[in-house]
Amino acid sequence: MKRFKSIAGLCLLMMSISIQLPAQKKITGIYSSLNDYLNNQLRYHDNSANASIKLYTLAPKSYVTIRYKDSILQLNKSNIFAYRLTNGEVYRVIGNHSYQVLNNNPQLLLYKRKIPASPKEGPADQFKYYFSAANGQLQALTAWNVKQAFRDHPTLADQVDAQFKRDAELMNYDSFHQMYKLEWLLK
Repeated sequence: MKRFKSIAGLCLLMMSISIQLPAQKKITGIYSSLNDYLNNQLRYHDNSANASIKLYTLAPKSYVTIRYKDSILQLNKSNIFAYRLTNGEVYRVIGNHSYQVLNNNPQLLLYKRKIPASPKEGPADQFKYYFSAANGQLQALTAWNVKQAFRDHPTLADQVDAQFKRDAELMNYDSFHQMYKLEWLLK
């Protein structure tokens, strides 16, 4: 009887977890490189119901499976820059992690990644922010990292110190120029 209760409890736990998990969003295409993303050249994009791309997020694999035009392909994740969802969001793939791309600037790409939170902390989503300079290396978005990545820029270090008092302010958006303030400073 004790074993039955523990199995029943485990089943209830699994059911409650699966009910709370949102359905995986559909991937509509893949960007093979940074240039593909900047030029909006989506690969393996097909509007038919037959096309699908499986990323394997719950049980990570080193490849994605693509069903495209009556064939099934397996593409290594290292050959993928990013993927786009049906809602238009774009996520960069690095290892087994995905980072949402927030802008389209060849000099500076900004990203965010949701931080897993415990139920005790409440429903508010928390994110960690990243950036990559022209070299493509992903780094935490801090004033120090930005200054190091753009050492050759003649005034950026002083402008960052003058404009941003905390690292969280680096994500401030300039609604007049329709871009992030950090992007504007790089112009």
